[in-house]
Amino acid sequence: MSMSRPRSLADSLRGRTEVELTELFLGRPDLAHPAPADISSLARRATATPSVSRTLDILSAPQLHVLFTLRENAMSSSVLSESVDPIVAPNLDTEVTVLLQLGLIWGLADSLSAVTSVRDTLNEGYPDALAVPSIPESKTTKPKQDLQRQAGLAAHTFMSLAHDALYIFRTAPLTALRSGGIATKDVDQLAKFLAVPLNEACLLIEVLYHAGLIALTASLQWEVTTKYETWRNKSKEAQWVVLAQAWLDLPLMGSEGNKPLSGAGESPTVGVMRWQTLRTLQWWNANTSATPTKNWKLFVKALDHFYPRRRGNRREEVAKVTLREAEWVGVSHGEILSEAGTGITADNAPAASSGLKLPTEVTDFLIQGDLTVIAAGPLPLDVGEKLHAIADIESRGAASVYRFSAETIDRGMQVGWKKPDFAEFFEQWLKGSIPQPLTYLIDNASEVELDESVSKPKAATPARLGRHSRRITEREAQRIASALLKGEVTEANLAEPEEVFTLNTSALIALLKSAQEHHSGVWIGYAEADGSTSTQIVEPIRMGDGTMTAFDHGSANVRTFAISRISGIAPAQLNEINN
Repeated sequence: MSMSRPRSLADSLRGRTEVELTELFLGRPDLAHPAPADISSLARRATATPSVSRTLDILSAPQLHVLFTLRENAMSSSVLSESVDPIVAPNLDTEVTVLLQLGLIWGLADSLSAVTSVRDTLNEGYPDALAVPSIPESKTTKPKQDLQRQAGLAAHTFMSLAHDALYIFRTAPLTALRSGGIATKDVDQLAKFLAVPLNEACLLIEVLYHAGLIALTASLQWEVTTKYETWRNKSKEAQWVVLAQAWLDLPLMGSEGNKPLSGAGESPTVGVMRWQTLRTLQWWNANTSATPTKNWKLFVKALDHFYPRRRGNRREEVAKVTLREAEWVGVSHGEILSEAGTGITADNAPAASSGLKLPTEVTDFLIQGDLTVIAAGPLPLDVGEKLHAIADIESRGAASVYRFSAETIDRGMQVGWKKPDFAEFFEQWLKGSIPQPLTYLIDNASEVELDESVSKPKAATPARLGRHSRRITEREAQRIASALLKGEVTEANLAEPEEVFTLNTSALIALLKSAQEHHSGVWIGYAEADGSTSTQIVEPIRMGDGTMTAFDHGSANVRTFAISRISGIAPAQLNEINN
């Protein structure tokens, strides 16, 4: 940073190098959504209470204690060292460096100041959580290679479930309830089709939705979106990263309810708590081989030390569920983060992708005389999806078992399978001959005249509201930082959407409320007082009496909008970077 004395945060930001601005965006991705027009806009956004509050959630107790000490008056480093708790003083320089980097304080060593909104947001100094808890040592260790292999197998299984579930959403979309969500009967049937417990099916549905792969259409059907094909064409590693990132950001505990997509229990803080749990698990794994669940009170103390703002019974509940779900998704194994899980926790998609150790897929399967299908290992995802379309699955994972029946063959016929399709599929993947009973089943089903309307998959409809992403890649952060220093507005992030959807008032309010709950930015079409129509990105803060108070990203100010003047809405997200 420049050594000239800054007079404000904006002045301090103007003295930053491109590298230092990049670090700011990486630490606070919401500041880059969308790219600020200039340094003044960036400073206003960085001091806005919602942004500051989010940033406080990622700080440790010592860092919050330093901020709390500075919140009223500016101090020199020496005075600050004398004012903070003795536990914090030895590492004060490190804590101050982090707070300066995040734009929560500004100034030089002879005068450090906290941004104004810290005074209104931070109400305590967390003296009881300042010390790092002592954790037990354990001599039992798990071979690293076995850990990566087992986590990779779980990741492959989770992707296999995703492919099979998306097959259903593509060929036989599920009907939405008027109150929201999916009928319990349909969820039960999907769980039965996938051969998994109900809570795992519910988690999978939530992940697919928040990954943008399924959405509710105007005809009240849950179907795959236009993102589905793009996702399907990615590498297996990249497909898993999309699913794992969606799980990390879930605003609810997906496996704890039996009514997925109903919106019940949603809160953006759940995603924060899940991330806090994984970060603490990473620290725990680096310092002991003991498992968190067997030392739960100590693990909670560690959580409270590193992230005290969200402590309490609710976070404990989220933490327990997170450790369990992480095993299903393939982020961890035996309560130890895998290499890929470490990449997901750090929001480093390339590292997560390269660290994922997927199992070797088999190249064929056998069909026994009793119509049982045996695969000696995990099948390729697309092959498993096709096989599951015409056979029930009985087990998956290190080995896969399916079973044919008259009902499963009919099921395949109903979604477009023809007799030549069976022959072609078996020729490519079957080891050995087709049992005669299976040939009879296929011949009998082929004689049935199918209704053409049920043999064609329905067209996909894109999601109407995208979720806010708190991620930003290093390349994107560097590009925005460079543009700011050159005085160039980054048009890529400010470009208007191709279409702002026109909705009825109730649907519009529902989407605005969803954006408010998820801290999402959305494009809106708005009729101004002078009769003109503008399109702008806003982040709803509260709604009531026919108005919406929102943070206007264009002007970097809080404004009040008349809901009756909002003509449409569309997602507002950071550009996706294909890694």
